Amino acid sequence: MKRILLVDDEKDTSMVFETVLKQGGYEVGVAADGKSALDTAKTQKFDVILLDQMMPDMGGNDVLQTLKNDPATSPIPVAMLTNFSHDELIKEALNRGAVDYILKYQISHEDLITKVKRILGEA
Repeated sequence: MKRILLVDDEKDTSMVFETVLKQGGYEVGVAADGKSALDTAKTQKFDVILLDQMMPDMGGNDVLQTLKNDPATSPIPVAMLTNFSHDELIKEALNRGAVDYILKYQISHEDLITKVKRILGEA
C-alpha cells in the first residue's frame, strides 16, 4: 500500500483529505506543522508528500527546500497544498522541486485521488 504524508495545520481540512486518501486505498501519515513534517518524513517511508504552503512554524516552500536538500527525502515527490493561488509562491515551489500545486478550496475528492495517482504513476 502506498503511503502519503499529509501536512496541514488546519484540522478540518486535514481530516477530510485524510479520509478521502484512505478511501482511495492509501495509508496516510499526518503532520500539523513543518518541523513535525520534516521529522516524520525522515523517520518513516512515504511515497508522496502533500505539503501545506502556510503553516505556523515554517513556510511550505522552506519545508520543501529542506526535504529536497536531504538525500533521504529528496526523491519523494512533493505536491503543495494551499488556499491561495499566489503566483510567486507557486513559481518558487515548482522551482524548488514541487511536482504539483493543489488549490485546496477548488479540488474535488475525485480530483485529489486522480492527482495522487498521477504523481505515483498509477494513472
